[in-house]
Amino acid sequence: MKVLFLDIDGVLNCLGTRQTYRGFVGIDPALAQQIVRIQRDTGCEVVLASSWRLFVDGRVEVEKQVCDILDVTPNLPGGFRGDEVRAWLDEHPEVTRYAIVDDDVDFHDGQRVFRTEWSTGVTDEIAAQIIDYLNAAD
Repeated sequence: MKVLFLDIDGVLNCLGTRQTYRGFVGIDPALAQQIVRIQRDTGCEVVLASSWRLFVDGRVEVEKQVCDILDVTPNLPGGFRGDEVRAWLDEHPEVTRYAIVDDDVDFHDGQRVFRTEWSTGVTDEIAAQIIDYLNAAD
C-alpha cells in the first residue's frame, strides 16, 4: 500500500488563499486538486498528519474539501511530526512506499519529505515529484 502523509497549512493553503474555515485560513480548492491528482495517479491512501486532525471537525472538512482520509497520525507528546509518522508506519507494515508533503522541517533524516512553502503551497512540480516517487519501483 502506498501512503501520502498530508499536512494542510502551507500545503493546501498559502499566502494567497482566500477561503476560511472557522475564522482561520481554509483549504484552497486549486491546491486541493493537486492532492486529488496525486491520489488518482498513484492509487495512494491519504493519512492526515496535519494539526487539522486535532480539530473537532478538521478531518471532516478535509474529506469534504479534498479526499477520503484513511487515518490520522497519532498525537504524541512533543508533537514532532517525524515521530508521529514513524509511529503510524510502525503500526502499518503493509505500507510499501510513502511520501510526506509538508511545509515543516520536523522530520528525521531518511524520511521522504516533499517540502512546500507557505508562499505557494503544493505546486505542480512538487505534485509531479510525489507522483513519480510513489510510482517508482523500489
